[in-house]
Amino acid sequence: MSQCEGVECLDANAVQDLMAGALDAAARARAIAHLDGCADCRDLLSLLARDATRDAAVATLRDADGRPSSPRSPAGPDDPGGFNAAFLGETQDSVPPRPSGDPALAATAAGSRRLAPRRIVTPSMTGRTLGRFTLRDRLGAGAMGVVYRADDVGLGRQVAVKLLHRPDEALTERLVREARSMAQVNHPNVVAVYDVGVADGITYIAMELVQGGSLRLWQQQDHPVAEIAESYIAAGRGLAAAHAAGIVHRDFKPDNCLVGADGRIRVTDFGLAAARPGDSPPSPQASSSFRASGALFSSGVSFGSGGSGDVDLTASGSVLGTPAYMAPEQFRGGNIDPRTDQFSFCVALYEALYGSRPFEGKTFDDLGRSVCEGVVRPPPPGSRVSGALHAIVLRGLEVRPGDRFPTMEHLLGELGRDRARPWRRTAIAATAVAAALGLGLVADLVVRDRVTAEIGESFALTGRQTNRAWDGLTARFDASANQVYSLSVMRDVSSNRDQAEFGLGDPQSDADNFDRIHSELASQDWTLVQDFAGTQYPTTIAVADKKGRMMYSSAAPGHARSDLTQLPWVKSALTQKDRTISLVRTDDPALVATGLLGPSPPRGLGLFYTRTLVLGTGKTKEVASAFIEEVDAARMFGEIRLDQRTLLSIVAPDGTAIGDVPPALVKVAAATAGTAEAYAGGAQYHVLAQPIRGFDNQVVGDVVMARKLDTVLLSLFPGARLVFALAMVAAIAAGIAAALWTRHITLPGRA
Repeated sequence: MSQCEGVECLDANAVQDLMAGALDAAARARAIAHLDGCADCRDLLSLLARDATRDAAVATLRDADGRPSSPRSPAGPDDPGGFNAAFLGETQDSVPPRPSGDPALAATAAGSRRLAPRRIVTPSMTGRTLGRFTLRDRLGAGAMGVVYRADDVGLGRQVAVKLLHRPDEALTERLVREARSMAQVNHPNVVAVYDVGVADGITYIAMELVQGGSLRLWQQQDHPVAEIAESYIAAGRGLAAAHAAGIVHRDFKPDNCLVGADGRIRVTDFGLAAARPGDSPPSPQASSSFRASGALFSSGVSFGSGGSGDVDLTASGSVLGTPAYMAPEQFRGGNIDPRTDQFSFCVALYEALYGSRPFEGKTFDDLGRSVCEGVVRPPPPGSRVSGALHAIVLRGLEVRPGDRFPTMEHLLGELGRDRARPWRRTAIAATAVAAALGLGLVADLVVRDRVTAEIGESFALTGRQTNRAWDGLTARFDASANQVYSLSVMRDVSSNRDQAEFGLGDPQSDADNFDRIHSELASQDWTLVQDFAGTQYPTTIAVADKKGRMMYSSAAPGHARSDLTQLPWVKSALTQKDRTISLVRTDDPALVATGLLGPSPPRGLGLFYTRTLVLGTGKTKEVASAFIEEVDAARMFGEIRLDQRTLLSIVAPDGTAIGDVPPALVKVAAATAGTAEAYAGGAQYHVLAQPIRGFDNQVVGDVVMARKLDTVLLSLFPGARLVFALAMVAAIAAGIAAALWTRHITLPGRA
């Protein structure tokens, strides 16, 4: 129905159903009530009633002349477009409509009763036997005839038998053609045809009995869009099968589709079907003018032959099909091919999706103009139909057949294709990748926590071992100093004074005495001192007098008299403290100048222990001598190291480091309190600096510990954890984007 001044008017199908008596009581009452208040609809009904009365009169006159009756008369020069119920009708009952208060409707009913042909199929056919079929209850009516439930006596099954309203050669030929057309198609979505024949002057066709209702009744209930699309795809498969057999339906609509109790869709009513037309152009007599009365769109076209023989369906001025579902070429009289069915299919699908047909028109003039100009009404607000599905339907409704889909198969392929599926799969895949990456990161974190705890325990054990090694070293230094000061030669060193300073001698005598003590020190067996003290590795022993002059060095036995007060740690011991321990570079220029470690000391770090002998107390207290012992700091690694996986370095206060910890990690450890993470050589490490403290709790240096953080990801390649984290973020972003696009596509109004 169309809209007229805010009130629904009767469209062509409703008017035809009203005239045919195919409306139920409620719909009939609503239609008649509307006619009482709508002048336009009354005018339309009057025009149709006039044509129906004229056609019936022509048919009666032909019967009187002994000529075969016809459901319509061909158009002549004065009648550019005839009319019959087959053209207008969706379904037609054989019972004439009852008169109502409307004059036009009453005239139509009266004319139908007065001018109807003699043999009309009525409900009294129930119980009759036609061939091997016994008619039972009536199922429905169409433009050509009535459908009954019948018993197939021969095969013991129930079938549907379609009877003509009246015997007529043209209608019989058409019914036989329908049977032949349907019989050529063996498809689950096409109603099967069992038999066709004539009995007692009545033409009948026996078909598969489908328990259910029409697709129109089915779609009047609320169904999801996807379910509607699936149902029409099933119907479209039936049409595609007919097209593959060379058959064009020409009158596809939801009334011509049955929905079985099993949910299977079957296309039926191939009464207007024909073999696929040739490519020949329309007849020169084809026209494209509307009737002046607005009743229908006039055209003339002759269709070609098909696989079942030559078929001439129409004469000039005739149009077959239901106007509400007809394609532009049916209105204009153009070439009819499978794309015509495609148009009708999309009209029906549009109606099922939106609840209204795509083309408006209160009259056939208006409807034909809308269809031929491609004026499709916009979807109603709040529609659940996606833009992608809407675009598919619109393409099937193109005015030019060449702009539609090439075949029904292409159309069905587009309808069945889920445009959101690739994006949905992308979202799922991205989510799966993100989950896998996240799982990898979680596993890495779990392993990382375990490895971190293991490294922390290793650092703690190494730190305790460092303290023990350091305490043992200082204890050995003290033991060595005690042993040395017990030597008699050390009494000479401690008692040595330059007499010339007191005016009691001369410098030469003092020098000779210095040389004598130096010789005694050089001849001393210092290994006994080291053995007694339990020193585990070679050391350098040196002795200085109270002035800080080196009197002996085991590294340079022949060298003496160098000023050791140039070394801060020796000067500090002589002037402020009785013992010191320092971590010093062995190639320090000031140290090299003294010759304490020989003329060419090796590069590295040395631990220098200085112990002074103090005589007297109070004001008489003075430093008498100094004992110096040096140990290569690298020797400590043997006592500190607990495992090979923990890297160790000893770092002096000036930043000089020895060991196997990379310099970059040493810098990080020196600048960080506690355990830190750092990268070196493409690997990640935990590093920790353990301070070494002297006798006055002053920091002497640091022992730096480093251990590689071997985890699930870091074992793959450098920076794997960061790469996985970035990849996971990217996968999550891709998944969200794909999900949003999926929603964008599936939302109503989206393309």
